[in-house]
Amino acid sequence: MTQIVKKRTAGGARTLDGRFVTSREIFQREKFKIFATHWLCAGRVSELERPGRLFTVQLVDSNLLVVADGDEIRCFHNVCRHRGSLLVHEDSECGRIGSRIQCPYHAWTYSRSDELVAAPNMEEGSFDFSEHGLKPVACRVALGFVWVRLGQSGVDFDDFFRPLIAQVEPWSLDDLMVVRRIEYVVRANWKLLFQNYSECYHCPGVHPALNRLTPFLGSSNELSEGPILGGPMRLADDCQSMSADGCAVGKFLPGLDRQQLRSVVYYTVFPSTFISLHPDYVLIHRIQPVSERETKVSCEFLFSTESIHSNTFDPGPAVTFWDQTNLQDWQVCELTQQGMSADGYEPGPYSGLESIVAAFDRYYLSQI
Repeated sequence: MTQIVKKRTAGGARTLDGRFVTSREIFQREKFKIFATHWLCAGRVSELERPGRLFTVQLVDSNLLVVADGDEIRCFHNVCRHRGSLLVHEDSECGRIGSRIQCPYHAWTYSRSDELVAAPNMEEGSFDFSEHGLKPVACRVALGFVWVRLGQSGVDFDDFFRPLIAQVEPWSLDDLMVVRRIEYVVRANWKLLFQNYSECYHCPGVHPALNRLTPFLGSSNELSEGPILGGPMRLADDCQSMSADGCAVGKFLPGLDRQQLRSVVYYTVFPSTFISLHPDYVLIHRIQPVSERETKVSCEFLFSTESIHSNTFDPGPAVTFWDQTNLQDWQVCELTQQGMSADGYEPGPYSGLESIVAAFDRYYLSQI
């Protein structure tokens, strides 16, 4: 693990102006300046192992179709090129979707590599099949996740992820499996969730159970500038992991050193993902902005196959602990949204314990 740097400062930074969490115009600008140019987490590669070998995901204004085409993973807009119907929807029988994907409306049919291969009653005249294939979306795989970039250009994938991959390699995220998922709707701007996740200044008052397991002054930063931010928090002496009783829930992950076994490491991946690395499991928050005042969150718990196949395995203590912690966080985020929307709000000073929040703001403002 990288040498811990204890000294932190916000450099005199102040909180964002209220318009950044209330303005519809700014939210629309974020769609093009941020969410179209950065890599967004679409889901786990393991989701493509189920029958049908595909899944859909809504990211900002885009409904996407992620498919396995042989050994290759591809992503397309989940929209028929005829009348715009969704190709695959909640009621689709994905198990019956073979090598081709057929629109439920007029039966236009596509291959898994995007070509239009059938369009009933469109063969005559000047209709060109090659001009009506599915619209592709840039797609890459890292850490067992599918990442997509909605725009045709933007942040380079390798440059973006290189710092994170070096830090999280010991947890072997590619090999972990999702065992539980919780969905939330938070009545707050997506940036307030990032800011809240990035500091533990609030933990003694908001999260007494969490603060007992990882005292708030035991945190430090490894990545402190740019789109990926975060670092470790030391576990209390009598704590093995983050759970309802502080005991390990799964088998300790085999690639971790002594320091990593005594820490929980938190990273934010701008602008869509939180990664929380525990000694025995990994917690993922996937962030989906709905509007300037509402955000959907998918919270996933990942464990090793060794843990899952254990006769005594029960993820409940971790799920219960983090569900309670999440709800506490969502409440203060919603209170902040309300306060920043009020006439009496003006930007306030960050403390040294909020240096990562200030770093998040700097990167956000450089992009918007």
